[in-house]
Amino acid sequence: MQIKKGKLAIIAGGGDLVLNSIKSCETQNISFFLIGIEGFYNNAAFPPNTYLSLNNIGNIFSILYKEKIKYIIFIGRVNKPSLLRLRPNLKTIYYILLILLYYYRGDNALLSKIYNIFIKKGFKILDVRKFLNKNIANNNNNNYKKFKKKITLDQITYYFNIAKRNGSLDKGQSVIVDNNKILLSEDRKGTDNLIFRYKLLNRSDNFSLLVKICKPRQNIYFDLPTIGPETIRNIFSSGIKGIIVEKNNSLIANPEETFKLIKKYNLFYYAV
Repeated sequence: MQIKKGKLAIIAGGGDLVLNSIKSCETQNISFFLIGIEGFYNNAAFPPNTYLSLNNIGNIFSILYKEKIKYIIFIGRVNKPSLLRLRPNLKTIYYILLILLYYYRGDNALLSKIYNIFIKKGFKILDVRKFLNKNIANNNNNNYKKFKKKITLDQITYYFNIAKRNGSLDKGQSVIVDNNKILLSEDRKGTDNLIFRYKLLNRSDNFSLLVKICKPRQNIYFDLPTIGPETIRNIFSSGIKGIIVEKNNSLIANPEETFKLIKKYNLFYYAV
């Protein structure tokens, strides 16, 4: 990854992929400034250059200008806060007003608005996949042959397509499917909550699967679909039989451990 004339800022939430991004920069001798989002970034081994809470997130541009940042990547989990629970400073109030009309629309509309604010201020947002080559989902670990008595290739394609159609509503990246239909859809509470809701149903479906895809028209610079060891443990404990992801447009945190768990729990995996 080439960074030309300018420093990179990593704006980091929670999750293992942040550490992968940091190590990728170090390996490539890329100078970076790490901004941890308070309450989400918590890696003690790599303390950030500065923390920002969501209450003062409007200060971010002053920090970026001061540090002469030109390039930015956004990586890691940050849950969308309730505006009523925020206690924003004046700068943050200003930016909340700029995005207010988009806040209660789909996530992609909001993230695209935020993206445009950064671009108009002269920053270049980079595709985080350029830093995470080893974490991009591919079909090398597809284990369809092991489960071909349970599911057909046509069904896999069908499940992928209905997940895409559901994603076009801009409400979530994930669905749980079985018997050629959607059983549950992700809402604003995320994939882990979707899996938990399925577990509460205590169903005994034949071959239920989690399908997690990149939403149509999704802004690829934010919130790419991500799975990891925690996802695999959760789907196993819920009784879900496996997972379908979108190759090249999905990320896998800690791939080695993720696929060890898929094998251990005898779960289906397929990247379309």
